[in-house]
Amino acid sequence: MPTLARALLARYLCRYWFRAVQAGGELGDLFVGLDEVRAAVGDLPPPPPGLPDAATVDAEVAAARAEAATAWGAGTGPGRLRAVAALDAEALEWLVVAATLQGHPGLLRTSTFAWADFARKQPTVAFLIELCADDAPHAARLERALAPDAPLRRLGLVALGEDRAWQPDTPLLHRPVAVPDSVGRLLRGDPPLGEALPAGALTRETRGPLPEALVLDARDRLEAVLTRCMRQVDPAPVALVGPPGSGRRTLARAWALRQGRGLHVLSLAALEPAGFEAQLLAALRDALLDGAALLLRAAELPAQDRRLPILGRLLGRVPVPVVIAADAGALPQLLAALAELRVVELGALSRESRTRLLRHLLAENAFAIEAQQLARLVDAYRLTAGDLDRALGDTRIEVGDAPGFDERIFDQAVRRQVRTRLGDLAQRVTTEQTWDDLVIGDEQRSQIAEIRAHARHRTQVFQGFGLGARVGGRGRGLACLFSGPPGTGKTMTAALIARDLGLDLFQVDLSRVVDKYVGETEKNLARLFAEASRLPVVLLFDEADSLFAARTKVESSNDRYANLEVNYLLQLMERHEGISILTTNQGTGIDQAFMRRLRFRVHFPLPTPAERLHLWRAMITPQCALADDVDLEWLARRWEMSGALIRNAFVRAAFLAAEAGGPIEQAMLVQATRAELAEVGRLGSR
Repeated sequence: MPTLARALLARYLCRYWFRAVQAGGELGDLFVGLDEVRAAVGDLPPPPPGLPDAATVDAEVAAARAEAATAWGAGTGPGRLRAVAALDAEALEWLVVAATLQGHPGLLRTSTFAWADFARKQPTVAFLIELCADDAPHAARLERALAPDAPLRRLGLVALGEDRAWQPDTPLLHRPVAVPDSVGRLLRGDPPLGEALPAGALTRETRGPLPEALVLDARDRLEAVLTRCMRQVDPAPVALVGPPGSGRRTLARAWALRQGRGLHVLSLAALEPAGFEAQLLAALRDALLDGAALLLRAAELPAQDRRLPILGRLLGRVPVPVVIAADAGALPQLLAALAELRVVELGALSRESRTRLLRHLLAENAFAIEAQQLARLVDAYRLTAGDLDRALGDTRIEVGDAPGFDERIFDQAVRRQVRTRLGDLAQRVTTEQTWDDLVIGDEQRSQIAEIRAHARHRTQVFQGFGLGARVGGRGRGLACLFSGPPGTGKTMTAALIARDLGLDLFQVDLSRVVDKYVGETEKNLARLFAEASRLPVVLLFDEADSLFAARTKVESSNDRYANLEVNYLLQLMERHEGISILTTNQGTGIDQAFMRRLRFRVHFPLPTPAERLHLWRAMITPQCALADDVDLEWLARRWEMSGALIRNAFVRAAFLAAEAGGPIEQAMLVQATRAELAEVGRLGSR
């Protein structure tokens, strides 16, 4: 490449010798001496009395071009660039010369001598056209090759800067030229790696043997969609929509490797807002030069994101296969910005696919488990492929060479790996109490025992007994309603059930779920159930009357939207295969459609006198001193109270005793009880 640039530069100097050289003299106040010029381009003919002898330099240019035509074959950097960018020979030569001057300091300094403007650090469009053009028609063709829609600029193969002296409307011919580093590296035969992107914004998946693809529903169909859209000419972008870990990157890489391509992965969020367009164009260009597909990782985008029109405009400029990994929340904005976008939704895996996936990953990590244990894990953990792969890898590291599969260690690994967002909408609830602390009737205990048995043996009944095919995709979940007055043990029972099953209990914060804006409640509910389906957890909707209220007659737009929320919640609960518990203080305001979908309905009445006596006695600890006049039986008969009120009254009386410096007396218990009843509006209650 330097040979051609030297020949063209020598021809240029001969053409414009009279501008730069005075016979036999040094350049004096200029920065570049004649000796340095001769060292860069060779001996120049002395200035003759008339015109310079052009025949010699023209012959040298012709010879250099012939040598370049042979050297720039299909397997070379210039040959590859010409093929992928659809450049003609003249545009390619112009680009190679610009890159050569930029990459050789001696030639670049000599060029400053040639264009006779030492304030400029880069050659201009005009200089490079004059340098390469043989005549006026040739110069006109080169100028057209630098039109905005021509490959050189459309693909970002050259960058035309602005001269501050001419801003804001610098003419094309006066704009300085820079060749991006990745283009220059490709021309030299090196990998096209540039430095235009922020650190960490781009990663490259290298070419290699196709990895064992994770099992996805209809994977072959998805790859067929990618192949059809990712045609060589004008490929249409494809959006793979799904949650993190759903296999979007794996699917894109598998397709790219099948096509003999690498995969460049670009995070849009990592691009700098001020330079978003230039950086995105650089990523598209480098993928084109590298023969790779480009995966754009698009997090949920704001509705008025200014980047989206830029994204839509640039994807149509560079013929690169582009896959966009997006969440469902970003899809409407992407569809509005990208007219040719093809959408493939990676929904939740079916049970059969989850079974194949888990069996495959267990084998990869050298774990052997029985079919019944495998079925139990499939039902308990509805993880994405990525989360499951990482959790099993961590489990293998922790257990070492042990052959057995430890579910407890696996569960801990899952909870470390899965980045659940349940904490945004629900609060984790724990309890130190036991079943012995729960005072309820025999009927309620029998119902709760049935709930626990249902939760433990769902896999055996639905899979082992074959009843899953009878109930279909719905009805596998365990939805319960606990009704009764406050303080009768509803929340405590839910916490004990969760702990007994080895699950976490998340109490839904209704203030974060219910939103006054139309559609936001549905979004929050969808997020809630989606997150709850990933881990074996119990959802507790405490005091759920407002969220699960009966549908009303539509008399206004508010009624219509309220009913839509209830209907949507019905659908989510019906599809949810986990455990959800609703509590209500009334039991009469719950929509009847919910009642039909509830597998268990347990009513917690106020405790009987005997149960109240048990609750009073259960509050006494070895450290509590009671006065001789304390009559717990009388208290149990006298006031109809819930367990929570009894607990509060006893603790209140203990503070009175501590203040008095003596034991807990009957009068203190009566005073505390009356105070608790007064606070709930039942001062005169028996």
